[in-house]
Amino acid sequence: MKIIGVTKCPTGIAHTYMAAEKLARAGKELGFDVKIETQGSQGTENVLTPEDVRNADYVIIAADVAIDDKDRFNGKKVQEMPIKPVIKDAKKVLTELPENAKQVGGEFVTDKELQKPTGSAAVKALMNGASHMIPFVVVGGLFIALSISFGGTATADGMVVSGVFWEKMNAIGSLGFNLMYPILAGFIAFSIAGRAALAPAMISAMVSVSPDVLGTTAGTGFLGCIVCGYAAGYFVKWVNTWKVPKGLKPIMPIFVIPLLGTGLISAAFIMFLGGPISWLMEVLNSMLKSLAANTATAIPLGLVLGAMIGVDMGGPVNKVAFLFGVASIAEGNPQIMGIVAAAIPVPPLACGLATFLSKKHFTEEEQGSGLSAFLMGLIGITEGAIPFATADPKRVLPSMITGSAVAGALASVFKITDVVPHGGPIVGLLGATNNVLMFLVCIAVGTCVGAFMLMAMLNSKDKKVDAAKAE
Repeated sequence: MKIIGVTKCPTGIAHTYMAAEKLARAGKELGFDVKIETQGSQGTENVLTPEDVRNADYVIIAADVAIDDKDRFNGKKVQEMPIKPVIKDAKKVLTELPENAKQVGGEFVTDKELQKPTGSAAVKALMNGASHMIPFVVVGGLFIALSISFGGTATADGMVVSGVFWEKMNAIGSLGFNLMYPILAGFIAFSIAGRAALAPAMISAMVSVSPDVLGTTAGTGFLGCIVCGYAAGYFVKWVNTWKVPKGLKPIMPIFVIPLLGTGLISAAFIMFLGGPISWLMEVLNSMLKSLAANTATAIPLGLVLGAMIGVDMGGPVNKVAFLFGVASIAEGNPQIMGIVAAAIPVPPLACGLATFLSKKHFTEEEQGSGLSAFLMGLIGITEGAIPFATADPKRVLPSMITGSAVAGALASVFKITDVVPHGGPIVGLLGATNNVLMFLVCIAVGTCVGAFMLMAMLNSKDKKVDAAKAE
Protein backbone atom coordinates (compact mmCIF):
# COMPACT_ATOMS: atom_id res chain seq x y z
CA MET A 1 0.00 0.00 0.00
CA LYS A 2 1.02 3.58 -0.66
CA ILE A 3 0.18 5.63 2.45
CA ILE A 4 0.72 9.32 3.01
CA GLY A 5 -0.13 11.47 5.99
CA VAL A 6 0.21 14.66 7.97
CA THR A 7 1.06 15.02 11.66
CA LYS A 8 0.54 18.19 13.67
CA CYS A 9 0.30 18.81 17.41
CA PRO A 10 -0.64 22.09 19.16
CA THR A 11 2.94 23.06 20.00
CA GLY A 12 4.42 21.59 16.83
CA ILE A 13 7.43 20.21 18.67
CA ALA A 14 7.63 16.72 20.16
CA HIS A 15 4.44 14.82 19.24
CA THR A 16 4.41 16.04 15.64
CA TYR A 17 7.74 14.37 14.92
CA MET A 18 7.23 11.36 17.20
CA ALA A 19 4.04 10.40 15.38
CA ALA A 20 5.67 10.80 11.96
CA GLU A 21 8.62 8.66 13.03
CA LYS A 22 6.34 5.95 14.47
CA LEU A 23 4.29 5.77 11.25
CA ALA A 24 7.40 5.63 9.04
CA ARG A 25 8.96 2.87 11.15
CA ALA A 26 5.74 0.84 11.31
CA GLY A 27 5.26 1.17 7.57
CA LYS A 28 8.76 -0.12 6.92
CA GLU A 29 8.16 -3.15 9.16
CA LEU A 30 4.85 -3.91 7.42
CA GLY A 31 6.25 -3.43 3.92
CA PHE A 32 4.12 -0.37 3.16
CA ASP A 33 5.29 2.70 1.29
CA VAL A 34 4.76 5.49 3.84
CA LYS A 35 5.50 9.21 3.57
CA ILE A 36 4.49 11.60 6.35
CA GLU A 37 4.50 15.39 6.19
CA THR A 38 5.18 17.19 9.48
CA GLN A 39 3.59 20.58 10.11
CA GLY A 40 5.63 21.64 13.12
CA SER A 41 6.89 24.81 14.69
CA GLN A 42 9.87 24.78 12.33
CA GLY A 43 7.56 24.88 9.33
CA THR A 44 6.30 22.15 7.01
CA GLU A 45 8.87 19.43 6.35
CA ASN A 46 8.90 16.34 4.12
CA VAL A 47 6.25 18.06 2.00
CA LEU A 48 3.82 15.83 0.09
CA THR A 49 4.07 16.40 -3.65
CA PRO A 50 1.09 16.34 -6.05
CA GLU A 51 2.37 12.98 -7.29
CA ASP A 52 2.44 11.61 -3.73
CA VAL A 53 -1.18 12.62 -3.23
CA ARG A 54 -2.31 11.26 -6.60
CA ASN A 55 -0.68 7.84 -6.09
CA ALA A 56 -1.70 7.36 -2.45
CA ASP A 57 -4.13 4.59 -1.51
CA TYR A 58 -4.82 6.06 1.93
CA VAL A 59 -4.23 9.27 3.85
CA ILE A 60 -3.71 9.58 7.61
CA ILE A 61 -4.26 12.93 9.31
CA ALA A 62 -2.95 12.58 12.85
CA ALA A 63 -3.51 16.03 14.33
CA ASP A 64 -4.94 17.73 17.40
CA VAL A 65 -5.31 21.04 15.54
CA ALA A 66 -6.40 22.03 12.03
CA ILE A 67 -3.84 21.20 9.34
CA ASP A 68 -2.83 23.34 6.36
CA ASP A 69 -3.97 22.53 2.80
CA LYS A 70 -6.47 19.86 3.76
CA ASP A 71 -8.40 20.34 0.50
CA ARG A 72 -5.65 18.62 -1.49
CA PHE A 73 -6.92 15.29 -0.09
CA ASN A 74 -10.42 15.69 -1.55
CA GLY A 75 -11.54 12.48 -3.23
CA LYS A 76 -9.01 10.33 -1.34
CA LYS A 77 -9.65 7.76 1.40
CA VAL A 78 -8.73 9.58 4.60
CA GLN A 79 -8.61 8.68 8.29
CA GLU A 80 -8.53 11.60 10.70
CA MET A 81 -7.57 10.91 14.29
CA PRO A 82 -5.85 12.38 17.36
CA ILE A 83 -2.09 12.09 17.50
CA LYS A 84 -1.77 9.94 20.67
CA PRO A 85 -3.19 6.65 19.24
CA VAL A 86 -0.57 6.86 16.48
CA ILE A 87 2.25 7.21 18.98
CA LYS A 88 0.80 4.37 21.08
CA ASP A 89 0.35 1.82 18.25
CA ALA A 90 1.22 2.97 14.75
CA LYS A 91 1.12 -0.59 13.34
CA LYS A 92 -2.50 -0.99 14.36
CA VAL A 93 -3.42 2.33 12.78
CA LEU A 94 -1.83 1.34 9.47
CA THR A 95 -3.28 -2.16 9.28
CA GLU A 96 -6.80 -0.92 10.08
CA LEU A 97 -6.74 1.82 7.44
CA PRO A 98 -8.79 -0.13 4.83
CA GLU A 99 -11.75 -0.44 7.22
CA ASN A 100 -11.44 2.95 8.97
CA ALA A 101 -10.57 5.36 6.15
CA LYS A 102 -13.47 7.20 4.55
CA GLN A 103 -13.54 8.99 1.23
CA VAL A 104 -13.74 12.72 1.87
CA GLY A 105 -16.02 15.05 -0.06
CA GLY A 106 -15.18 17.10 -3.10
CA GLU A 107 -13.36 16.16 -6.25
CA PHE A 108 -9.71 15.19 -6.34
CA VAL A 109 -7.73 17.97 -8.02
CA THR A 110 -5.57 16.99 -10.96
CA ASP A 111 -1.81 17.21 -11.04
CA LYS A 112 -2.12 20.17 -13.40
CA GLU A 113 -4.30 22.06 -10.93
CA LEU A 114 -2.04 21.22 -8.01
CA GLN A 115 1.00 22.42 -9.89
CA LYS A 116 -0.50 25.55 -11.46
CA PRO A 117 1.74 28.59 -10.94
CA THR A 118 0.64 30.89 -8.13
CA GLY A 119 3.52 33.35 -8.21
CA SER A 120 6.93 33.25 -6.61
CA ALA A 121 7.36 32.24 -2.97
CA ALA A 122 8.50 35.76 -2.11
CA VAL A 123 5.37 37.34 -3.61
CA LYS A 124 3.12 34.77 -1.93
CA ALA A 125 4.78 35.57 1.41
CA LEU A 126 4.10 39.28 0.94
CA MET A 127 0.47 38.61 0.01
CA ASN A 128 0.11 36.40 3.08
CA GLY A 129 1.39 39.18 5.33
CA ALA A 130 -0.86 41.79 3.68
CA SER A 131 -4.00 39.62 3.89
CA HIS A 132 -3.50 39.06 7.62
CA MET A 133 -2.75 42.74 8.19
CA ILE A 134 -5.82 44.13 6.43
CA PRO A 135 -8.44 43.35 9.16
CA PHE A 136 -6.34 45.27 11.68
CA VAL A 137 -6.15 48.28 9.37
CA VAL A 138 -9.90 48.11 8.70
CA VAL A 139 -10.83 48.05 12.40
CA GLY A 140 -8.23 50.67 13.31
CA GLY A 141 -9.20 52.97 10.46
CA LEU A 142 -12.95 52.76 11.06
CA PHE A 143 -12.64 53.31 14.81
CA ILE A 144 -10.44 56.37 14.23
CA ALA A 145 -12.72 57.70 11.46
CA LEU A 146 -15.88 57.30 13.57
CA SER A 147 -14.29 58.87 16.65
CA ILE A 148 -13.15 61.90 14.63
CA SER A 149 -16.48 62.21 12.77
CA PHE A 150 -18.63 62.22 15.90
CA GLY A 151 -16.27 63.37 18.64
CA GLY A 152 -13.76 65.51 16.77
CA THR A 153 -13.33 69.25 17.04
CA ALA A 154 -11.31 71.33 14.56
CA THR A 155 -8.51 73.31 16.22
CA ALA A 156 -5.43 75.19 15.07
CA ASP A 157 -3.44 71.99 15.65
CA GLY A 158 -5.89 69.79 13.69
CA MET A 159 -8.76 67.56 14.79
CA VAL A 160 -8.94 66.88 18.52
CA VAL A 161 -11.21 64.09 19.83
CA SER A 162 -13.12 64.89 23.00
CA GLY A 163 -15.55 62.91 25.16
CA VAL A 164 -14.63 59.75 27.07
CA PHE A 165 -16.41 57.36 24.68
CA TRP A 166 -14.87 58.83 21.50
CA GLU A 167 -11.44 59.11 23.12
CA LYS A 168 -11.53 55.41 23.99
CA MET A 169 -12.68 54.52 20.47
CA ASN A 170 -9.86 56.58 19.01
CA ALA A 171 -7.35 54.86 21.30
CA ILE A 172 -8.61 51.42 20.26
CA GLY A 173 -8.28 52.41 16.62
CA SER A 174 -4.70 53.53 17.22
CA LEU A 175 -3.92 50.16 18.81
CA GLY A 176 -5.28 48.43 15.69
CA PHE A 177 -2.97 50.54 13.53
CA ASN A 178 0.01 49.78 15.77
CA LEU A 179 -0.67 46.04 15.53
CA MET A 180 -0.65 45.99 11.75
CA TYR A 181 3.15 46.40 11.63
CA PRO A 182 4.11 43.23 13.55
CA ILE A 183 1.25 41.33 11.89
CA LEU A 184 2.56 42.20 8.41
CA ALA A 185 6.11 41.15 9.27
CA GLY A 186 5.05 38.10 11.27
CA PHE A 187 2.93 36.51 8.57
CA ILE A 188 5.43 37.19 5.81
CA ALA A 189 7.91 35.24 7.93
CA PHE A 190 5.32 32.60 8.84
CA SER A 191 4.63 31.94 5.16
CA ILE A 192 8.34 31.31 4.59
CA ALA A 193 9.38 29.31 7.67
CA GLY A 194 6.39 28.57 9.91
CA ARG A 195 5.64 29.45 13.53
CA ALA A 196 9.25 29.63 14.70
CA ALA A 197 9.68 32.76 12.56
CA LEU A 198 6.80 34.69 14.18
CA ALA A 199 8.60 35.99 17.29
CA PRO A 200 11.77 37.24 15.54
CA ALA A 201 9.72 38.92 12.80
CA MET A 202 7.10 40.55 15.03
CA ILE A 203 9.46 41.79 17.76
CA SER A 204 11.96 43.08 15.20
CA ALA A 205 9.12 44.85 13.36
CA MET A 206 8.18 46.67 16.57
CA VAL A 207 11.83 47.70 16.92
CA SER A 208 11.89 48.90 13.30
CA VAL A 209 8.95 51.29 13.82
CA SER A 210 10.19 52.67 17.15
CA PRO A 211 12.28 55.84 16.61
CA ASP A 212 13.34 55.83 20.28
CA VAL A 213 14.86 52.36 19.96
CA LEU A 214 16.41 53.01 16.54
CA GLY A 215 17.71 56.43 17.47
CA THR A 216 16.17 58.00 14.36
CA THR A 217 13.68 60.84 13.80
CA ALA A 218 11.05 58.41 12.45
CA GLY A 219 10.41 54.68 12.23
CA THR A 220 10.96 52.61 9.11
CA GLY A 221 7.22 52.09 8.52
CA PHE A 222 5.81 49.31 6.38
CA LEU A 223 9.04 49.02 4.35
CA GLY A 224 11.06 48.14 7.43
CA CYS A 225 8.42 45.62 8.48
CA ILE A 226 8.60 43.90 5.10
CA VAL A 227 12.39 43.66 5.46
CA CYS A 228 11.92 42.20 8.98
CA GLY A 229 9.46 39.63 7.67
CA TYR A 230 11.71 38.37 4.90
CA ALA A 231 14.84 38.50 7.06
CA ALA A 232 13.22 36.47 9.86
CA GLY A 233 11.63 34.00 7.46
CA TYR A 234 14.76 33.18 5.53
CA PHE A 235 16.94 33.24 8.65
CA VAL A 236 14.71 30.63 10.32
CA LYS A 237 14.56 28.60 7.11
CA TRP A 238 18.36 28.55 7.08
CA VAL A 239 18.61 27.61 10.76
CA ASN A 240 16.23 24.71 10.11
CA THR A 241 18.88 23.20 7.81
CA TRP A 242 21.40 22.96 10.65
CA LYS A 243 22.30 19.47 11.78
CA VAL A 244 21.61 19.60 15.52
CA PRO A 245 21.60 16.74 18.04
CA LYS A 246 18.20 15.08 18.38
CA GLY A 247 17.99 16.08 22.04
CA LEU A 248 18.34 19.78 21.15
CA LYS A 249 15.78 19.82 18.34
CA PRO A 250 12.72 20.45 20.59
CA ILE A 251 14.24 23.62 22.10
CA MET A 252 15.30 25.13 18.75
CA PRO A 253 11.90 26.67 17.78
CA ILE A 254 10.98 27.84 21.29
CA PHE A 255 14.32 29.14 22.56
CA VAL A 256 17.28 29.19 20.18
CA ILE A 257 15.59 30.45 16.99
CA PRO A 258 13.49 33.25 18.57
CA LEU A 259 16.45 34.46 20.65
CA LEU A 260 18.97 34.43 17.82
CA GLY A 261 16.58 35.79 15.22
CA THR A 262 15.24 38.65 17.33
CA GLY A 263 18.70 39.63 18.53
CA LEU A 264 20.38 39.61 15.13
CA ILE A 265 17.61 41.34 13.14
CA SER A 266 16.94 43.97 15.81
CA ALA A 267 20.67 44.67 16.08
CA ALA A 268 20.91 45.03 12.30
CA PHE A 269 18.15 47.65 12.33
CA ILE A 270 19.60 49.58 15.25
CA MET A 271 23.15 49.64 13.88
CA PHE A 272 22.77 49.64 10.07
CA LEU A 273 19.31 49.48 8.50
CA GLY A 274 17.13 51.76 10.63
CA GLY A 275 18.57 55.09 9.48
CA PRO A 276 18.59 54.49 5.69
CA ILE A 277 15.13 52.86 5.58
CA SER A 278 13.65 55.57 7.80
CA TRP A 279 15.07 58.24 5.47
CA LEU A 280 13.74 56.40 2.40
CA MET A 281 10.24 56.17 3.92
CA GLU A 282 10.23 59.89 4.69
CA VAL A 283 11.28 60.72 1.12
CA LEU A 284 8.68 58.35 -0.37
CA ASN A 285 5.89 59.71 1.80
CA SER A 286 6.83 63.32 1.03
CA MET A 287 6.94 62.55 -2.69
CA LEU A 288 3.48 60.96 -2.63
CA LYS A 289 2.04 63.87 -0.67
CA SER A 290 3.50 66.40 -3.09
CA LEU A 291 2.25 64.45 -6.14
CA ALA A 292 -1.24 64.21 -4.65
CA ALA A 293 -1.30 67.89 -3.58
CA ASN A 294 -0.39 69.29 -7.02
CA THR A 295 -3.22 69.05 -9.56
CA ALA A 296 -0.77 68.75 -12.45
CA THR A 297 0.72 65.57 -10.96
CA ALA A 298 -2.33 64.33 -9.03
CA ILE A 299 -4.28 63.56 -12.21
CA PRO A 300 -1.56 61.33 -13.75
CA LEU A 301 -1.10 59.65 -10.37
CA GLY A 302 -4.84 58.93 -10.19
CA LEU A 303 -4.94 57.72 -13.80
CA VAL A 304 -2.07 55.28 -13.26
CA LEU A 305 -3.34 53.85 -9.96
CA GLY A 306 -6.91 53.59 -11.29
CA ALA A 307 -5.77 51.83 -14.46
CA MET A 308 -3.71 49.37 -12.38
CA ILE A 309 -6.83 48.49 -10.39
CA GLY A 310 -8.83 47.80 -13.56
CA VAL A 311 -6.20 46.04 -15.63
CA ASP A 312 -6.45 42.57 -14.06
CA MET A 313 -9.27 42.98 -11.48
CA GLY A 314 -7.78 41.44 -8.37
CA GLY A 315 -4.65 40.08 -10.03
CA PRO A 316 -0.99 40.96 -9.37
CA VAL A 317 -1.07 44.46 -10.93
CA ASN A 318 -4.25 45.29 -9.02
CA LYS A 319 -2.66 44.05 -5.80
CA VAL A 320 0.42 46.26 -6.26
CA ALA A 321 -1.78 49.37 -6.47
CA PHE A 322 -3.86 48.16 -3.54
CA LEU A 323 -0.83 47.55 -1.31
CA PHE A 324 0.48 50.96 -2.33
CA GLY A 325 -2.74 52.46 -0.94
CA VAL A 326 -2.66 50.39 2.25
CA ALA A 327 0.95 51.37 2.92
CA SER A 328 0.05 55.03 2.45
CA ILE A 329 -2.68 54.78 5.10
CA ALA A 330 -0.09 53.47 7.52
CA GLU A 331 2.18 56.41 6.73
CA GLY A 332 -0.54 59.00 7.32
CA ASN A 333 -1.35 59.69 3.66
CA PRO A 334 -4.86 58.23 3.11
CA GLN A 335 -5.34 60.17 -0.14
CA ILE A 336 -3.56 57.42 -2.10
CA MET A 337 -6.02 54.86 -0.72
CA GLY A 338 -8.83 57.26 -1.67
CA ILE A 339 -7.76 57.00 -5.32
CA VAL A 340 -7.59 53.22 -5.13
CA ALA A 341 -10.92 52.95 -3.29
CA ALA A 342 -12.72 54.97 -5.97
CA ALA A 343 -11.35 52.77 -8.77
CA ILE A 344 -11.96 49.39 -7.10
CA PRO A 345 -15.76 49.10 -7.69
CA VAL A 346 -15.84 50.54 -11.22
CA PRO A 347 -15.32 47.33 -13.30
CA PRO A 348 -18.16 45.29 -11.71
CA LEU A 349 -20.49 48.31 -11.52
CA ALA A 350 -19.80 49.21 -15.17
CA CYS A 351 -20.40 45.65 -16.38
CA GLY A 352 -23.62 45.46 -14.38
CA LEU A 353 -24.83 48.81 -15.72
CA ALA A 354 -24.03 47.80 -19.30
CA THR A 355 -26.08 44.61 -19.03
CA PHE A 356 -29.04 46.65 -17.76
CA LEU A 357 -28.85 49.45 -20.35
CA SER A 358 -27.99 47.30 -23.37
CA LYS A 359 -29.70 43.95 -22.88
CA LYS A 360 -29.55 43.06 -26.58
CA HIS A 361 -25.79 42.59 -26.30
CA PHE A 362 -26.00 40.11 -23.44
CA THR A 363 -27.57 36.70 -22.95
CA GLU A 364 -30.01 36.05 -20.12
CA GLU A 365 -27.22 34.31 -18.22
CA GLU A 366 -24.92 37.31 -18.68
CA GLN A 367 -27.67 39.66 -17.52
CA GLY A 368 -27.96 37.59 -14.34
CA SER A 369 -24.19 37.81 -13.92
CA GLY A 370 -24.48 41.56 -14.45
CA LEU A 371 -26.79 41.94 -11.47
CA SER A 372 -24.42 39.87 -9.36
CA ALA A 373 -21.45 41.96 -10.55
CA PHE A 374 -23.28 45.20 -9.72
CA LEU A 375 -24.00 44.03 -6.17
CA MET A 376 -20.36 42.95 -5.76
CA GLY A 377 -19.28 46.39 -6.94
CA LEU A 378 -21.36 48.07 -4.24
CA ILE A 379 -19.31 46.28 -1.59
CA GLY A 380 -15.99 46.79 -3.37
CA ILE A 381 -15.26 43.41 -4.96
CA THR A 382 -13.54 44.07 -8.29
CA GLU A 383 -13.51 40.37 -9.19
CA GLY A 384 -17.23 40.59 -10.05
CA ALA A 385 -16.22 41.75 -13.55
CA ILE A 386 -13.92 38.81 -14.29
CA PRO A 387 -16.57 36.64 -16.07
CA PHE A 388 -17.18 39.46 -18.57
CA ALA A 389 -13.47 40.13 -19.08
CA THR A 390 -12.87 36.43 -19.68
CA ALA A 391 -15.67 36.16 -22.23
CA ASP A 392 -14.72 39.29 -24.24
CA PRO A 393 -11.34 40.68 -23.13
CA LYS A 394 -10.80 42.84 -26.26
CA ARG A 395 -13.77 45.05 -25.38
CA VAL A 396 -14.28 44.63 -21.67
CA LEU A 397 -10.69 45.23 -20.49
CA PRO A 398 -10.11 48.58 -22.29
CA SER A 399 -13.49 49.80 -21.05
CA MET A 400 -12.87 48.80 -17.44
CA ILE A 401 -9.31 50.16 -17.40
CA THR A 402 -10.53 53.50 -18.77
CA GLY A 403 -13.42 53.73 -16.30
CA SER A 404 -11.20 52.89 -13.34
CA ALA A 405 -8.56 55.38 -14.47
CA VAL A 406 -11.17 58.15 -14.73
CA ALA A 407 -12.49 57.39 -11.23
CA GLY A 408 -8.94 57.44 -9.85
CA ALA A 409 -8.10 60.74 -11.56
CA LEU A 410 -11.28 62.40 -10.24
CA ALA A 411 -10.53 61.13 -6.73
CA SER A 412 -7.10 62.78 -7.04
CA VAL A 413 -8.60 66.07 -8.16
CA PHE A 414 -11.13 66.15 -5.32
CA LYS A 415 -8.51 64.94 -2.80
CA ILE A 416 -10.61 62.01 -1.62
CA THR A 417 -9.15 60.14 1.35
CA ASP A 418 -9.90 56.66 2.68
CA VAL A 419 -8.68 55.38 6.03
CA VAL A 420 -9.57 51.71 5.50
CA PRO A 421 -8.01 49.30 2.98
CA HIS A 422 -11.14 48.67 0.94
CA GLY A 423 -13.17 50.33 -1.79
CA GLY A 424 -16.65 50.79 -3.16
CA PRO A 425 -19.66 52.81 -2.02
CA ILE A 426 -19.80 50.84 1.24
CA VAL A 427 -16.55 52.51 2.36
CA GLY A 428 -18.10 55.95 2.03
CA LEU A 429 -21.29 54.94 3.77
CA LEU A 430 -19.27 53.64 6.73
CA GLY A 431 -17.69 57.07 7.13
CA ALA A 432 -14.16 56.11 6.09
CA THR A 433 -13.82 58.87 3.47
CA ASN A 434 -13.49 62.61 3.96
CA ASN A 435 -16.18 63.53 1.37
CA VAL A 436 -18.82 60.85 0.84
CA LEU A 437 -20.73 62.73 -1.86
CA MET A 438 -17.71 63.43 -4.07
CA PHE A 439 -16.41 59.91 -3.46
CA LEU A 440 -19.68 58.51 -4.83
CA VAL A 441 -19.56 60.99 -7.74
CA CYS A 442 -16.06 59.74 -8.69
CA ILE A 443 -17.31 56.15 -8.67
CA ALA A 444 -20.46 57.04 -10.63
CA VAL A 445 -18.58 58.92 -13.36
CA GLY A 446 -16.00 56.14 -13.74
CA THR A 447 -18.79 53.56 -13.88
CA CYS A 448 -20.67 55.46 -16.60
CA VAL A 449 -17.50 55.95 -18.66
CA GLY A 450 -16.71 52.24 -18.46
CA ALA A 451 -20.28 51.11 -19.20
CA PHE A 452 -20.87 53.46 -22.16
CA MET A 453 -17.45 52.68 -23.65
CA LEU A 454 -18.25 48.96 -23.44
CA MET A 455 -21.66 49.47 -25.08
CA ALA A 456 -20.09 51.58 -27.86
CA MET A 457 -17.54 48.85 -28.57
CA LEU A 458 -20.27 46.19 -28.63
CA ASN A 459 -22.31 48.32 -31.07
CA SER A 460 -19.23 48.63 -33.28
CA LYS A 461 -18.84 44.86 -33.17
CA ASP A 462 -22.47 44.40 -34.28
CA LYS A 463 -22.01 46.77 -37.21
CA LYS A 464 -18.96 44.85 -38.40
CA VAL A 465 -20.89 41.57 -38.15
CA ASP A 466 -23.81 43.05 -40.14
CA ALA A 467 -21.42 44.41 -42.79
CA ALA A 468 -19.76 41.01 -43.11
CA LYS A 469 -23.15 39.33 -43.55
CA ALA A 470 -24.18 41.87 -46.21
CA GLU A 471 -21.07 41.05 -48.22
